[in-house]
Amino acid sequence: MTNMFSLEGRTAIITGGSRGIGFAIARAYLDAGARVIITARGEEGLKRATEELGINAIGIRCDNADPADIARMVDEAWRISPVDILVNNAGISPYFKRVEHVEVAEWDAVIDVNMRGMYYCSVEVAKRMFEAERPGSIINVSSVLGVVPQERLGVYAASKAGVHQLMKVMALEWADRNVRVNAIAPGWTETDFTDGLFASRHGEGLRQEIPLGRFAVPADVTGAAVYLASDASRYVTGTVTVIDGGRALR
Repeated sequence: MTNMFSLEGRTAIITGGSRGIGFAIARAYLDAGARVIITARGEEGLKRATEELGINAIGIRCDNADPADIARMVDEAWRISPVDILVNNAGISPYFKRVEHVEVAEWDAVIDVNMRGMYYCSVEVAKRMFEAERPGSIINVSSVLGVVPQERLGVYAASKAGVHQLMKVMALEWADRNVRVNAIAPGWTETDFTDGLFASRHGEGLRQEIPLGRFAVPADVTGAAVYLASDASRYVTGTVTVIDGGRALR
């Protein structure tokens, strides 16, 4: 059974892998035997993360809002090694406000990274998998807010619900070429991404909605990420795995 979870000899791209959940997944994949290629927009954070992860980690700068930059990144990654696993982790939620106050530029920024970026990364990697006749696993780090609504995060929630539906269509269309597509939907997780929100007047109310009584930490998500990348999930596609401490039950 232990060998079923091995990623020995495989290569993974992890977008937004320089910190938070993406960085934790990169570390877990390395521990499972994989080589990892992490991406981020910032050169400095990317360099720091790859140095911390060690010799089997490579960093490639990429702006997930730019389809041309995504295509360049995937080309560069594929020249390093054919890719077996893609983790679409890059995402943003730059505001906490009611939907009628969301500005056009804010809407576009969230959709461009969270949903359009996921789409283009998946397509660019999948096309190369098809050409090489390689099986693959594509994993989208989504959010429980793609399953249940949350006030003041309407556009973010809509982007993650869109990720779920795109994932299911991809899983249907790509199953005949043995490319599996799934999603992980974490609940509230302690990262740089959420520190400000958790420290605000809303933070305690969010925590009280979680039946297990605490926010997640990035390591709480990595087990599912290893499972979905490995042979242990070889008959699993089109699923959303919710990791939220029971939040969706509310």
